[in-house]
Amino acid sequence: MARDATARLYDVDAQSVVFKRLKLTDKYDQATITFRAKKDKLIDLEQLHESVWATRLSGGTSSGVVCLKITTVGQVTTTGDETVLNVSGTDRQFVLTDDVAAKPTGAEKSPFPELRKALADSPRIVSVTGYVERWAGRWPAVLSKAPEKRPKLMVTSFEMEPNE
Repeated sequence: MARDATARLYDVDAQSVVFKRLKLTDKYDQATITFRAKKDKLIDLEQLHESVWATRLSGGTSSGVVCLKITTVGQVTTTGDETVLNVSGTDRQFVLTDDVAAKPTGAEKSPFPELRKALADSPRIVSVTGYVERWAGRWPAVLSKAPEKRPKLMVTSFEMEPNE
């Protein structure tokens, strides 16, 4: 269901959607859905939420989501204790952090402190990968709340663009 809902999004490359079952048991169990945006497009988390909500997953199901891991590019700025990634070409923002509840069991320690240290000199364009807060739990509970306008993103890796 979630795989099909994702593939129907206009900004998702339908050919990129891969459903990989983890085969932890002989019964239906955990899987990973991997997908990417079409060339020159961005995947809107609100549209992803709405698309999955439109499936029967918003009703009485016991299936759920462990985490939503994304990669995004933008300029990172720090003001006081808050570090924000402004996604290139949009008004979308993520508040970067070193921890969120919506991460898989055994997630490695975040390199967020290293990112803040690397950005101490000046704001730069950065590619950040991480887990999005509030995308964990059984589908009905996850989908009952609209996505945050500035979701927290637990940094799992980053790459800095060279200064020009």
